[in-house]
Amino acid sequence: MRVVLFAFGVLLLLTGACTADNTSADELYAAGINAYLNGSYEHAGDLFNQSMLVYDLRGDADNARKAFGMRNRASWILIEMMLNRTQAEEVLAQGLSELSEAERSNILKPGESIQTESDGQTRYFYDVANNAAYHNTTIMQEISRKANHSPFFDEVFPLITNNTSFDGWYGNPHTFIANSSISLPRELLPANGTLKVWVPLPIKTDSQKDIRILNLQPEQYIVSGPVTDGDLGQVYYEIPLSEMDGPFINISADYEFTTSERRFIIDQNSIAPYDTSSDLYRDYTQTQPNIEVNPGIKNISRSIIGDEQNPYRKARLIYDYIIRTYPYSTVPHTYLVGSQTPESTYMFDTGFGDCGTQSMLFAALCRAAGIPARSAGGYQLAPGLAGPHFWAEFYLPGYGWIPADVTIAESADWAFDKSDADREKFKDYYFGNMDPYRYTIQNDVDISFTPDPGNDIIMNMVHQTPALVCHESREDIEMLGMQYWNITLSEVGQPGRADMTE
Repeated sequence: MRVVLFAFGVLLLLTGACTADNTSADELYAAGINAYLNGSYEHAGDLFNQSMLVYDLRGDADNARKAFGMRNRASWILIEMMLNRTQAEEVLAQGLSELSEAERSNILKPGESIQTESDGQTRYFYDVANNAAYHNTTIMQEISRKANHSPFFDEVFPLITNNTSFDGWYGNPHTFIANSSISLPRELLPANGTLKVWVPLPIKTDSQKDIRILNLQPEQYIVSGPVTDGDLGQVYYEIPLSEMDGPFINISADYEFTTSERRFIIDQNSIAPYDTSSDLYRDYTQTQPNIEVNPGIKNISRSIIGDEQNPYRKARLIYDYIIRTYPYSTVPHTYLVGSQTPESTYMFDTGFGDCGTQSMLFAALCRAAGIPARSAGGYQLAPGLAGPHFWAEFYLPGYGWIPADVTIAESADWAFDKSDADREKFKDYYFGNMDPYRYTIQNDVDISFTPDPGNDIIMNMVHQTPALVCHESREDIEMLGMQYWNITLSEVGQPGRADMTE
């Protein structure tokens, strides 16, 4: 298998000039905060941009960067919420022509699709048509039928039904070579200053081993790393822009790793009690920024598990509940980050969520039930369907971290020509087992790079793409990094087609 993945973003740069009157930078910034808090994000972005320009003219770099960060945050809130009502209707008409006009109109009602209010108008998420399809099993099965292909099911079910002998809980290893790079046009960066770059790398886990770093460039500017153990893999560069005189700034990381299938055999009736005084238990049963254990989630968790006391069976009840209740859908992560909305809470409140959001809600519900849980991530590498991915893991004493991938499990419902028994077998597999097509970068969300970029980056919860910071620039360098980043993953000895999916 050979898979080419491209991570890209839409580059949105707010422009503006200083106001003609004598309004101070502080007043402009304060007005921007007021507009932001009142949901006028376009106006807020313009005000932040104007205040940034005035601060720069005054030589006030610290406040200029503060305004610059808020300008970017305001733009990120809307960057994926790009459709007005007319445009959303057109997208639905093109993508879901089999639905009636009344059915498509119903999709655009509040609560039926992802939307927000800004600057006096309703803004709709660009992927409104796909999300409507994801929430309709009949449509998804018809899409699979027309393609004569049930994604994920066709790729993984033969592996699930293969009675390969395992030596313990791990087997069926697959080795991948990754070639990743950024080729950033030099003209987009200032003449002087420092470009700071954090590039993600694989980490050693019980199922991911034999990591070999093959090449890191430009080697002379590596400040720390490579790190391939712990909870987050990375290498950190500081590149002096004054020394960069070519047309591009090129950064690359090539490496190899082996990942194995996981098949846990668990004696449900002999699970030892948790050590509730341990750091692991404390860390993975508390609230964190995107796995929020709020009162509503606690109440639903209690209603799901009822009187069940066994942690394995509790987790299975939560797993089944999410598959039944929360169908997959893409979400505007930049909106969630910009508005500081926890991922787990967003899905709990709205019913919309992708692999990361589903896995974070699973973890939140488990934590509310006293089960340590987390959301691990990187990429899934199923042949022909590779792309960024997150999945959940919960902890059992004596066994360690047990995988649960509600997203891939749910794809069984999209299969058009499978029996109910096979669909259930597929779902059963992804609770307590995991296919070998995984590339793990981080063991949990909300883990920071080292050194911590802090508020200099917005996407600080997941690290599937590099983080870029340049204090001297007034471009959105983080989005530029996403736009010019690419990664190719090739399975050793398995040539195949190139493809990409998220």
